[in-house]
Amino acid sequence: MPLAHGEVHVHFYSLDVESAELQRLEQLLSADELARAKRTLNRTVRNRFIAGRGILRRILARYLEKEPECVVFAEGEQGKPYLADRAEHQKLRFNLTHKHERAALAVSGGSELGIDLEELRETIPFCRMAERFFLSKESEELLSLPPEQQLAAFYRCWTRKEAYLKGLGTGLTRPANSFGVSLLPGQPPILDDLQYPELGRKWTLHDISVPVGYCAALAIEGEPTALTCFPWT
Repeated sequence: MPLAHGEVHVHFYSLDVESAELQRLEQLLSADELARAKRTLNRTVRNRFIAGRGILRRILARYLEKEPECVVFAEGEQGKPYLADRAEHQKLRFNLTHKHERAALAVSGGSELGIDLEELRETIPFCRMAERFFLSKESEELLSLPPEQQLAAFYRCWTRKEAYLKGLGTGLTRPANSFGVSLLPGQPPILDDLQYPELGRKWTLHDISVPVGYCAALAIEGEPTALTCFPWT
């Protein structure tokens, strides 16, 4: 089922699967992926990696109309995966994020993108993190909110920044305070790239609806013609 140019689908799935399903997913992995899994000593982490890669292959295979085990990946300089086949890469872009047992996969018809999913944790020192990773304006806006609204605002800012950095393929090798995003309640997601203004104007941010206790954001190069989020399962 090929995606039209600019169309975006977001899939959610669990990385904790039954043993029989894990064995089926393991059979879809490449030799390199199996070797990577074997090097992972923590059993839970290893099983989630196998499940994540296997399900990723299944989903992408449907768009590519090929068998999951025939999907071939390559990686950018900072480890961002993409489809190794040039023609497939031009038609289909994807980005994956996971938090513990939950994963979110964004797929687009030819537009570069990034997605981030976080679980809200009240114990994190979010004020100190904001001082270190956010712009001064963002930190000030965060602290201007009532205390009960600050944690959600922190994660709104964090996921929007992470999604953009993942979309660019830089990860945190580029400082998160080299660009700004909106974070106040009721504000639409806005991106202001102070370091590369022209680049920032090409990208748009979108909040992704997830259950209470989580926060997710999508960054995409351009404005998506359609954005579909499949049910959280």
